[in-house]
Amino acid sequence: MTFGAFAWKNLTRRPVRTLLTAGGVALAVAVAVSLGGFNLGYRRAIAGSIEQLGFQVMVMAKGCPYEAATMMLKGGTGLLYLPEDAHAKIKTDPDIEAITPIFIGIAEKQGASISDAPSSGAFTILSGVDAASFAAMKPWLKFKAGQGYDGGRWFTPGSTDEVVMGFEAAEYEQRKVGDVFYASVTPSGKTDPVMHTFKVTGVLERSGSQDDGTVFLPLKTAQKVFGREGQLTIIGIKLREFNGIRMREFEGRWMGIPEVQVVSLEQVKGALVSLVGTAQTMVAAVAVIAIIVAVIGVINAILMSVYERIGEIGIMKAVGADRGQIFRLIWTETLLVCLAGAAAGCLLAVIAAGATDAALRHLLNIGVTRSLVRITPELLGGAVLGSAVLGLLAGVWPARRAAALHPVEAIRSNE
Repeated sequence: MTFGAFAWKNLTRRPVRTLLTAGGVALAVAVAVSLGGFNLGYRRAIAGSIEQLGFQVMVMAKGCPYEAATMMLKGGTGLLYLPEDAHAKIKTDPDIEAITPIFIGIAEKQGASISDAPSSGAFTILSGVDAASFAAMKPWLKFKAGQGYDGGRWFTPGSTDEVVMGFEAAEYEQRKVGDVFYASVTPSGKTDPVMHTFKVTGVLERSGSQDDGTVFLPLKTAQKVFGREGQLTIIGIKLREFNGIRMREFEGRWMGIPEVQVVSLEQVKGALVSLVGTAQTMVAAVAVIAIIVAVIGVINAILMSVYERIGEIGIMKAVGADRGQIFRLIWTETLLVCLAGAAAGCLLAVIAAGATDAALRHLLNIGVTRSLVRITPELLGGAVLGSAVLGLLAGVWPARRAAALHPVEAIRSNE
């Protein structure tokens, strides 16, 4: 019988103790893997969501840029508005490769299927855009085709009753090209909502971004519907050469416009990443404590096993087992407990990854669309390897105690 099989047989003699000890290791590993997955996924999720905005620089009304950027990532409205003539001035800048004006507002959805008459509903995001510049800024946006969809098109610039729906907005409303979309909007300065009827000219394919839940309409129409003619939420800009020097020069040229600020999305990304820095430190501390407690539990369990088997170990040494063999046997038992716990912990982390991601998304609520938890094979392999190393370290003391037992004294102590 090999050392591994013999060690496993010894562990199964006390199944409850072994399960509890391995369970402690499993919980510690699950916490550590989840934390590692969060560290890997969070930065990627932030970067991906910002990239899907399509631009590198935002021009917006003065206020908190990070709060406004988070609202944009969530597909919500800006807190303040800037004058539309700022767009006319800024688009003449020679460093600009592409620019698009955007107005965003919230409307009440009316009806939940293509056959519904107007009735009270939930809320939806209406985004007024210039179709040509917006589509050029986001070339990955494609129209859905097949399964009842004819491909669709962007609305004509001068239309007042045409909209393009994001994938999720169309799915929720059960709308397709040619259907009617109802929206109730309370214009600025008014108290009573006004009903508007639009024709759907296109439905976009799923992009995995905030655009999926948005209904797009012509910029001028959106401004008129919300009673904010001549105002914008943000101006999205892509520079020809994007670096720190160019960004500072561009910012210096246009910060002089009253009530306007220029914000780099790299700054926003850094702010959002640092936003959870304290939380990451606290979770890391919890993970370290859990690992320490698990290691102590392993040492305690193996030591108890050694003391319960003193007589057995004495007989083994009396019939020829040397110190090295006894040491290896106890060491192997410790390693097996840790590896079993690591495997269970990795499995638990993978199974619970979805729930962990949903909980983090609810707590952080910054509008990222990609998964915040990214568990990779390399991360799981590192967790198993780390557990093996900790198991070997935790087994040194119990193994030395067992190996140091004198055969005769060990046998007598068990009488």
